[in-house]
Amino acid sequence: MNMIFSWSSGKDSAMGLYDCLSHSHFQVKTLWTTVSGTNRSIPFHGVDTALLKKQADAIGIPLTITNLPDNCTNKQYEKLVRKQYKSFRQEGLEGVAFADLYLEDIRHYRNTLLQDYQLKAIYPIWKQPTLHTAKRFLAHGFKAIITTVDETNLQSEWVGEPFDETFLEALPEHVDPCGENGEFHTFVYDGPIFSKAVSFDIQEIRKKGSFHTARLTTKSKR
Repeated sequence: MNMIFSWSSGKDSAMGLYDCLSHSHFQVKTLWTTVSGTNRSIPFHGVDTALLKKQADAIGIPLTITNLPDNCTNKQYEKLVRKQYKSFRQEGLEGVAFADLYLEDIRHYRNTLLQDYQLKAIYPIWKQPTLHTAKRFLAHGFKAIITTVDETNLQSEWVGEPFDETFLEALPEHVDPCGENGEFHTFVYDGPIFSKAVSFDIQEIRKKGSFHTARLTTKSKR
């Protein structure tokens, strides 16, 4: 199956992509990411477009970006996503993989958007226990940092810190080990799907509402 992988730049995406690449039945032709307008970064992850492209280059899979307007409404989002799905189908692609773990409403929403375009939805890590998934990510040698924290669930000091065993052991019981409910987000910069580690800088940490997000950019030359 020639397919698209819906790519967030974070750990769940990396684990899902790893599993897809491990199966000869799947041929991942492009990573697909939505990027917000003015700041040209992935919503909630703080990763700018240049760094996202650098990440995709290190993985060795072409990148497709769908640009979203500022303050994008759900109606605008769906229109742009449907246009992208139509384009994917015209290119002969057959499925889209998502790294969702257990949120049924999100899965239903994705399936609904796909159904008009004869694209199959694939969920490579669906229903895997989240602590198992987090530890499997680390056991395979992936490396990631925390880019965003919702301070109603975690201390903002975790932003910029490694996603590792220390972090997992410090999580409050109510916080999902993979942050599936939006408690935190990550950026993956190395691992078995990378030809080389991706270097980056943390430019600043921004606060919006209860969210603290590191703005990540490509590493500056000195």
